[in-house]
Amino acid sequence: MNGAYEGDLIRPLGLVTLYFGYAEFEVNRLITLLGQYGVSIKISETASLGLRVDAIINALQPLQCDRVIEVLEILAEAKSLLEQRNNLIHGAVFSQGRVVPSNSAKNQFYVTSESLSELADKAFNWKERLNSKIQRRLIPALCNR
Repeated sequence: MNGAYEGDLIRPLGLVTLYFGYAEFEVNRLITLLGQYGVSIKISETASLGLRVDAIINALQPLQCDRVIEVLEILAEAKSLLEQRNNLIHGAVFSQGRVVPSNSAKNQFYVTSESLSELADKAFNWKERLNSKIQRRLIPALCNR
């Protein structure tokens, strides 16, 4: 396959997949880390990334302190990113960037290489900000409780 579809959309779509994989790894690492600090999260390893983020949010909400709230704010941003990713990944991408979602209740939409790259960057930056808050804010908060 040649042309605009392959050259323009495949690579950034791959980055979306790759960077969301990194984000998922970070969320899984956080679940393990929280368990080491006595915050147990019971969730299947096969649960969706969205469900795992929700489980972390539910586990952290009772620990209301500024440092934890900062992490909760970043975790809350995942919902929008995951919705964008799910509509894209679970849909069919056709020529000219037309995406037909697998959920027939949702309208088709169009993507460009730029919009896909932007989504990939947002996922990567979200993961990096989460990691930073975990290291600089959450771990000290958990140590001091």
